[in-house]
This record gives sequence, structure tokens and C-alpha cells, in this order.
Amino acid sequence: MRVPADPAQWSESSRRSVSFNYVTEYIDIHYQCWHCRAVTIYSAADQKHTFEVKKADINQQRLLCNSCWKTSNRIASDLESNQEKWAASKAELKKDKGFLTAWLNLLQEQETYVPYRHDTARKNMLHNLLRDV
Repeated sequence: MRVPADPAQWSESSRRSVSFNYVTEYIDIHYQCWHCRAVTIYSAADQKHTFEVKKADINQQRLLCNSCWKTSNRIASDLESNQEKWAASKAELKKDKGFLTAWLNLLQEQETYVPYRHDTARKNMLHNLLRDV
């Protein structure tokens, strides 16, 4: 499917991109999910909404299907929650094997959803803390 593009609606940074002068329409993009390997489609309509309404950067690429993307966002939210708990109660939590193990498992699970941004330092910290518990 094809949907007309309105680059004037893009984010400011996207309007400064080379694509601004060349993109006149969105077309369905077929790709394989990086996590589950399912073949899926980034529809032209979804692209229009993503770039023109949500103002996402025009140079982004989809890596995950919708289901895996939702799971990845849940993991990211859980990791953020753990980080907030850690900041508030570090002294107690560094002795909590269940918390530390769950946090480490989330970090390891996240790595199966994104091919970048692995938090090696935090994983090493958790491994060290678990060794000492």
C-alpha cells in the first residue's frame, strides 16, 4: 500500500534530513522481527502516523514486530522501576538476592530484544553483588 507523505509535518530534526527533499509517499515495508524472526509489515499508514503525528525521527527503522515491541517496552519499564527502587534503597537491596536476580534476568532478557545498548556495567555489578550475597 502507498500513502502520501507530508514531510512538513515531520519533527524539526527530520525536516533537516536529506529525506525531506525526496520522500513523497510511504510504502509498506516488509521485514523480519529481530527477536522472534516473524515476517511482519511496517505499514505505510503506521509510518505516516509515526513520522507525522508522533514526530519520530525519519531515519528510524523497525526491528521488532508489535508483540515483541510491547514486550520490550514492558522490560524497559520494569528495568526503570528497578533502577528507581535501587536509587531509593540501595543499602537494603544489595543484600536482596531475589531482587538482584530478577533485575539481572531482566537485563539479560532485554538483550534478546535489542541488538544494542547492552548494560554490561550494570550486569557486572549485579553479578558481583550476587556473588557476595
